[in-house]
Amino acid sequence: MSNASIGELAFASESFRVGSILSKSLKLFLGNFPKYFLFGAVAALPHLISAIYVVEVARMVLSLSKGALLASEIGFLFFWVAVFSVCETALIYGAFQDIRGRSFEIGASIWRAPSRFIPAIGTAICAVALVIAGTALLAVPGLICLTMFFVVVPVCVVESLGPIRSLSRSRELTKGHRWQIFAIYLVPAIVISIFNFVLLRFGIRFAGIAGYATGTFLLTAIGSTYQAIVNIVTYHGLRSTKEGLDIEHLAAVFD
Repeated sequence: MSNASIGELAFASESFRVGSILSKSLKLFLGNFPKYFLFGAVAALPHLISAIYVVEVARMVLSLSKGALLASEIGFLFFWVAVFSVCETALIYGAFQDIRGRSFEIGASIWRAPSRFIPAIGTAICAVALVIAGTALLAVPGLICLTMFFVVVPVCVVESLGPIRSLSRSRELTKGHRWQIFAIYLVPAIVISIFNFVLLRFGIRFAGIAGYATGTFLLTAIGSTYQAIVNIVTYHGLRSTKEGLDIEHLAAVFD
């Protein structure tokens, strides 16, 4: 994809639409697939380890109480959220350059990211904890939290805010667009779930643990990267629609 065609994604006057966000994200992803996939591969490592030891984990699970099992699942979730947040933080600079029609340099993305790693991890963990708490009460509050905090990591990184202010800012930005954001989240989630079900059901049967682990790793790497790009494009779309800021104004913080 040419820089000019990618740059067309940055128009600020376009309204916030589900199809537009998903298609722009897909264009970005496919336009620089090898570079984006590299970040996704790192984010998928926890799932690869989990898949490799699926049999041992299954045996261990049989001996765990429900409380211990729940604690282990939540612990793994927070560990993966931390890894995903680090990768998304490093990805944000590159994605913004991509949207601007400029060169996406992996080294520059990684070099600019470390100063925001800790705030981004703290912010993401706070958001996930609220989603879990909301889901534990009733499903609806959990879904509301998910849509409210959908862009919390891009907010934290781009606007240099701490966890609490990032949560508040994300809630402010998503207000009035949460049904659309729910759809933006749901469509990729359904597709990934279908592929994951197929891998789980048929992967082990026909390819064994190694085949299942490889398939799960690739699916998670691709899905995680695309989800991170969707979050970034959604953030850009919300600020463009609600505040009239184009990509050059948003990306100025990186210059």
